[in-house]
Amino acid sequence: MVNSFCFASDTLNIEQNIKDTERYFLQESENLPYEEIITLSINILESRENYTTQTRGKIFILLADVANNKGEDADALQFAQDGLSLQGLNNSIKFNLLLKVAHGYYLQENYAQTQDFATRVILMAESSDVLKYRLVALSYRAVSYALQSQNDLATNDLKQVEVLISANPQYRDHLYLLEILATAHYYLGDYQTSLTMQNKLLTLKFDLDKLANIDQTYLHLARAYFQLNLLDDAYNAYWEAQKNSENKNAPILVAYAELGLAEVLLKQREFQDSHSWLLSASTTFNEKSLNKPYLTSLILLAETANYLGNNALYQHYLQLAELMAKNVKLSVKQSKLLLLLSDMYQQNGDYKSALELHKNYLELLQQFQKKAEPSLVLNAPHMLSANEKSLKLILNLTEESNLHNEFSAKYIAQKEIIYLLIFMVLLLLITFASFWLRQRTLRLKQVYDEVEQPIFYLVTPSQTKRSYQLNYKMARKYDYPLAVGYLSVINWQELSFHFNDKIMLEVSKTLATLLNESKGEFDDAGIINDGEYLLLGPHQTESEIAAKLHGLAEAIKMRFFANLGDYSVKIGYAYGLPTAQDIDPYIFLSRLSETTKA
Repeated sequence: MVNSFCFASDTLNIEQNIKDTERYFLQESENLPYEEIITLSINILESRENYTTQTRGKIFILLADVANNKGEDADALQFAQDGLSLQGLNNSIKFNLLLKVAHGYYLQENYAQTQDFATRVILMAESSDVLKYRLVALSYRAVSYALQSQNDLATNDLKQVEVLISANPQYRDHLYLLEILATAHYYLGDYQTSLTMQNKLLTLKFDLDKLANIDQTYLHLARAYFQLNLLDDAYNAYWEAQKNSENKNAPILVAYAELGLAEVLLKQREFQDSHSWLLSASTTFNEKSLNKPYLTSLILLAETANYLGNNALYQHYLQLAELMAKNVKLSVKQSKLLLLLSDMYQQNGDYKSALELHKNYLELLQQFQKKAEPSLVLNAPHMLSANEKSLKLILNLTEESNLHNEFSAKYIAQKEIIYLLIFMVLLLLITFASFWLRQRTLRLKQVYDEVEQPIFYLVTPSQTKRSYQLNYKMARKYDYPLAVGYLSVINWQELSFHFNDKIMLEVSKTLATLLNESKGEFDDAGIINDGEYLLLGPHQTESEIAAKLHGLAEAIKMRFFANLGDYSVKIGYAYGLPTAQDIDPYIFLSRLSETTKA
């Protein structure tokens, strides 16, 4: 009886595990629960003889998915390879695993293997029921071709994707497919198209509430911004990636975002902040045995130490990087390590080693240039043709979908802007001499007017908005409190109806005078709208801004008491400090104004 009971219990557990596997397999991969999948996989793989090949194949797919979500790419690749070793898998599971292996090799920068596994799927996935795998495989192969400087082949694969999607429009807004296509354009050097696609992907993910892996989208977006030298936008995107990766406990993705933040800050010559981010990122890469990004972080740490004038630390990081480079194939970006090492040996008087490293650098650079030669000849007809095909492809791909209008409008607008800019440049060159003196006079007058402003003067709404945006951005970037106060004359419309313009102008002047008198030395104040005012207090607490607003409200009531006959000025105000979750300054201000109390 005991044996029968145990057997029945085991049978029930096996059936439940199979049901759980099927349920998770049908879920969106980015929403899979990490711990539950790990526990389920242990239960199944420890007694694998009780489960079919298909169930075991699916559990390896689930393991690869949750590892990818965490940025644990090496583990994800191993899980996919383990799944492929199973015999008798059905086509859909086999293709899924093949593409995960291709993805893993792509992340390891093994592009020949990425191409090989993607091609295997392309050759086998010909029926309509596995079309999505063919589309993804073509996209991966396009990426691998682009990374191997075979741009014409990459464009041909993207063209096949266009044809297949035109015939099967249900895949037009397939997010995963669009992510790979955006990556393909990035590595083709078409950063603007990649940026546009990544921005649209970000919007789609928010619209569809698919935010579990939004950190990875921000990471790709940041890299496109960085390539286009839009450093502030790149910093903000990396910052979002870092925060979202922290929230989902994905330390490897956090480290990649920190590495990006450090690169932006290094380019902006903020060396100390760059060094701090690099220390955090390099620690994670070292702990996770990620040699390639760890080497990159060491090279950047050496550079920042050099800029900070710490020669001992500079040489320490270079020596660590030199040891690490023995086990890593240097990329184009990392090849500068040889120059830095050559410089270090020269400083130390070892001219023979310095010369040898410099020769190695030149040889490596020559190899990279030879490999990328077709894509470096910018005026070659076939390269121009490839770029035109790439541009036409992305426009055709998004035609008749909810992406099309934005893409078309973007490129039409760009074309119009180019013509307009050419015309404006010509016009400016002709008229520059006559306008220069006039502009100089106006600037001098403006400076004089700003110095001599009367006590009742407040900046205009547009200037107030600019000041608010700048203060908001600086507070967020350098992580200091910004007290925001909002003050409103609640019955402004009523007063405007009963009194003429002259009296209302006097009311406005009096309010401005009181506001100027109440603000501190480092405060900013201005008009938002008629009867609405904004007070900004950098490095201040809520209690400090509250005290100022309360005093201001009382002063206004005292000044206008019995001055307007039967009418009084009714004042309402609200205040607050933006937090890390308050991304948009105007959403925060709108929420603040809604809480205004009399």
